Amino acid sequence: MEGSADGMTSTEMELKLLNVARASIKELREDYEDYLLSRHLATWKSGHNRYDRLLAFCRNHNNLADYEPFFQKWSAEEMANTALTLCHQVDKAMMTYIKGKETQFVKEGGIKERMYAARTGYRKGIDEYIKALEAENNRLKAILKANGIQF
Repeated sequence: MEGSADGMTSTEMELKLLNVARASIKELREDYEDYLLSRHLATWKSGHNRYDRLLAFCRNHNNLADYEPFFQKWSAEEMANTALTLCHQVDKAMMTYIKGKETQFVKEGGIKERMYAARTGYRKGIDEYIKALEAENNRLKAILKANGIQF
């Protein structure tokens, strides 16, 4: 999926590219709708006698091999409506994925925020370690001084 690889380094870039991919799916969907309209073919929607079966089939079959046996059998109307249904499903899946990534980004931040948190956490740990060493040093100096040993 366009943008997923970039998500390894930048959630912001991933979200941008995923939205570009969604826009491409929308354009493809519009092309299929125009194809059906310009050829006076039916666009299957809820209520059409074949729509529910097609929707169920598409929900359970997401490999090209699942559709290949029908390529020579289906009419242009059947092919275009199948493609439209798949476009709708891909778009819905992408919207769900994007919403999840946005929620994750708000909660966890992106790579920049996580790197900043790691750096500041590391620095805080070092600062605490140095303070602990200074306190131990002062404690040992006090013991030495109490025993008459000058340091």
